[in-house]
Amino acid sequence: MIPPTNHVLTALFLILPALFFSNPAKATEQINPTIAKLAALPEAEIDIGKAALILAKDVFPDLDIQAYSVKIDQIVTAVRSLTQGSVDPDHRIRVLNTYLYLQWGMAYDFSDLYVQKLKNRYINGILDNKKGSCVSMPLLYLAVSQRLGYPVYPVSVPDHIFLRYVDFRLAQANIEATGGGGYSPDEKYIADLNISERGIEKGTYLKTLTYREFVGMLISQNGITWWRKNDVIKCIHYLKLALELNPRDAATHQSLGKACQDLARRVALERRSFPTPLQNPHFIVHHRESRRTERNLLHMAQKCFTEADSLGHVRLDFNEYVEKLKNGMK
Repeated sequence: MIPPTNHVLTALFLILPALFFSNPAKATEQINPTIAKLAALPEAEIDIGKAALILAKDVFPDLDIQAYSVKIDQIVTAVRSLTQGSVDPDHRIRVLNTYLYLQWGMAYDFSDLYVQKLKNRYINGILDNKKGSCVSMPLLYLAVSQRLGYPVYPVSVPDHIFLRYVDFRLAQANIEATGGGGYSPDEKYIADLNISERGIEKGTYLKTLTYREFVGMLISQNGITWWRKNDVIKCIHYLKLALELNPRDAATHQSLGKACQDLARRVALERRSFPTPLQNPHFIVHHRESRRTERNLLHMAQKCFTEADSLGHVRLDFNEYVEKLKNGMK
């Protein structure tokens, strides 16, 4: 009797080298080739709007990247016209905020505070509905800012992204996209989101990110989406690719650990369906390999959790986080 070839374990025998060793050629076999090319781009060639749309198309296959890119350009054109060539950073931010929030109508989707709607995690959703989340609102703000030529970059804090206008002339450089583009000091994020000193020292939180690092975070989000679609193996490959771009992303290390735990659980569960060696001696090897695979996955999970902790990973109470988010937007 030969085990079915579509089992989790059979798939693992094929992809384990890419999971446990640095082998980019193997890893990219599980990843959309367009996303693999995106991950290889140097900083100067990354367009955040296009990157976000490429990643959205991975989840929404019928998405027309060019059509949505034109929607971003239309916002850019309108803001550029209103700004009238000003190079003053404060004026630029005020004009951008006025257009995005008051004229175009970008707003938080209060019907989805826990961001359960898939479209609220992707840029096409907010371009369609003008409503979004703490994921899609800063993403669109950043995409527009970059195409305007503004030095705006993302900043990571626990379960949240805000933006920063990098210019020595601007004292209040942080931009809270879920709060009308207003200013929030670092100290508020530290207090509200319980950011650890280690997280700050390691550059995990409050550090101005590069575009490549941010693309890593977006790839990580796609990995989680595939996990929710029950493709944990693809999820693991996406998370590993994400960490190549942003190795200080503690949340992705934590997610990778949980994904490996989940896969280990699935391997153990599948093993129960095998005939015992007494019932069929041919399955002795399969039992042995299954246990070895499970051990390796659990070992990898523990390494990920250790790395997340070393980076100062913060585990938020999500209900408490949502309440703080609501209070911050009042």
